[in-house]
Amino acid sequence: MMPHDTEGDEISQGSSAQGGNGAQTGAGIPDAPEGNPTFDASVADDGTQRPLAPLPPADFWEVLYGRRSIRKFTQDPVDSELIQQVMHAGIWAPSSCNYQMWDLVAVTDPEVNATLAGLSTQMANAPVNIVISYGRDFSEEAWANIQSASALIQNMSLAAHALGLGTFWITQTGGAEEVREAVGLPYDRMVIAVLALGHPKVTPRRGPKRRPLDQVSHRDHYAGRVIPSSVRPDDWAPDLLATYQRARVLNGLRHNKPRAWEQRAVGEALDRLLPEGADRLPQEGEEDTRGRWLDVLPCTGIVTARLSTLRKGFRFDVAERSPEVAEFCAGRVSPRGSACAWPTASTGSSPPTPGSYDVVSCLFRLEGLRSEHRAELIADMATWLKPGGKLLLGYVSRRSFHRWTERLRARGRGPKGVEYVLAPDPNIGPFEPLAPRAVSKWLAEAGFAEVGRCGSQPVPAPEEIQFRTRNMKGALGKALRACAGALGALGAAPGASGRYGRFQFVVARRPRG
Repeated sequence: MMPHDTEGDEISQGSSAQGGNGAQTGAGIPDAPEGNPTFDASVADDGTQRPLAPLPPADFWEVLYGRRSIRKFTQDPVDSELIQQVMHAGIWAPSSCNYQMWDLVAVTDPEVNATLAGLSTQMANAPVNIVISYGRDFSEEAWANIQSASALIQNMSLAAHALGLGTFWITQTGGAEEVREAVGLPYDRMVIAVLALGHPKVTPRRGPKRRPLDQVSHRDHYAGRVIPSSVRPDDWAPDLLATYQRARVLNGLRHNKPRAWEQRAVGEALDRLLPEGADRLPQEGEEDTRGRWLDVLPCTGIVTARLSTLRKGFRFDVAERSPEVAEFCAGRVSPRGSACAWPTASTGSSPPTPGSYDVVSCLFRLEGLRSEHRAELIADMATWLKPGGKLLLGYVSRRSFHRWTERLRARGRGPKGVEYVLAPDPNIGPFEPLAPRAVSKWLAEAGFAEVGRCGSQPVPAPEEIQFRTRNMKGALGKALRACAGALGALGAAPGASGRYGRFQFVVARRPRG
C-alpha cells in the first residue's frame, strides 16, 4: 500500500499496526455484544478488546445531515465516558497505511484550557478541547498525515452529535507549536487541529445551504467552471463572484461582523459630507416625506443597516448582484426596502428606477469589481439619481497602509485564503484598493461634480491592532500592540487623513440640467 492511501482492508484481514499512543489491534475482531456495537482499541489481559458502555441508538443519515458546528456551549462538564466514546469513534477512522500515528489530548483542566484560550479565543468556548496531533515525520506525501487526522476529527464530530453533544473544528489555534507545548506533547507530534466539545447552548435549527451537487460533481472529466483562488477581481467572472458571494451571505457569514473602527469611519463621513436626513421618523398620522436612498452592492447589509440608523430621514432600498442577496439586505432596514438588481443582464430582476433617488451610496464595493466594470457602475448610479441628487462613494485608498498590511497578512502568520483578504465589512472575496485619481476620473466621465471629500484612519486604529493581533503571541504581538498609541499620534498629523487615510469618501452631485 502506498503511503498516501487512506483506506485499506486491515480490519477484515486482522492486520496489526502500532499507533502513536502504543495502541495495537488484535488478531481479529470478536462479535460485538448485543447493544454495544463498538470496542475499545486497547486490549485486556486475555487478548480481547474491551467494550465501551452501551451506546444510544442513532440513525446514520440523521447524524450525517443533522450535525452542526456549535459556537456556543454551556459550561456544564462532559462525562469522561462520553469524552472517551467520542475519541474512540475517532480512532476507527481510516489512516494512511493504517499507521494510526495520531495522539489525542482531551483537556478539561480549567488552567490548561485558559492557556489554550489565551492562544486563540476559539478555544475559550467549550469545557473540553481535544488536541489532535499526528506523527510529524509520518505520511507527509500528499499530506496523508493531515488527511488521516481529518478523518478522525470527522468521526469524532459525528459521534458527538449522536451522543447529544456538540463540536467545533478549530484550525485557528494561535500557533500549533504553542498548543503542543501547552498540553505537553513531544516535538515529534504535529498538532493538526483542536476539536471543541461540550453541551450545545445554541444549536442551529437548519444547516447552511450547500452548493448544488450538479455544480460540484462531474463524471469522468471535469466539466464545470471553477471559482478562482485569487484575490484579484480581474481574475473573476462576474457571475462566479455573484455565486460565491450569494453562498457566503445566505449561509450565514459569521466572520464578517460589524467592526467599531469601520463603523466610526462611515459615521464621521456622513456627519461631514451628508448631514441631511439625520431626522426622527415620522410620527403616526404624519405624512412620510422622507427622501429615498439606494445602497448599491451592500453584500452582507451590515453597513446598510448602519446607514438606515444614522439617516432616519430616508427610506432605504438596495441593489445587489443576485435577487436573494438583495432581499436579504432589504430585510435589514426598517421599513423593509425594495430589492433591485445590478447588473440586470445577469440577474433577471428589476433594476433601480432611473431618476428615483435623492442619495445613492456605494461603500467599499468598487474594489471588488473587475476593472472595466467600475466606471460602468458609477455611470449607472448617475442614472438612478434625481437631478441634483448625491452619490456617496467610499473606497480603500491604494496609497494607504492597506497594501502593506495585506502583504503581511498573506505572507505572515495571519489567516490565508481569499476569504480572509483584509477589507471592510461589506466585502467578501477578491479585493484591491483604488487609486484616488482613478476614482475622480470615473466620476468626471459619468458627469458628476465632486462637492466634498474626506479621509480617515491614516494609521490602523488601536482597536483594529488589538483585533488583528489578538491571537499573535510573543514579542511581535506585544510590540505591535505597544505601537498603537504612537501610531495614533502620527495619524493625527495635519493632512494625513485626507492624503493617506485608508478610508476615502467622496460626495458627488448629479447635474440638475
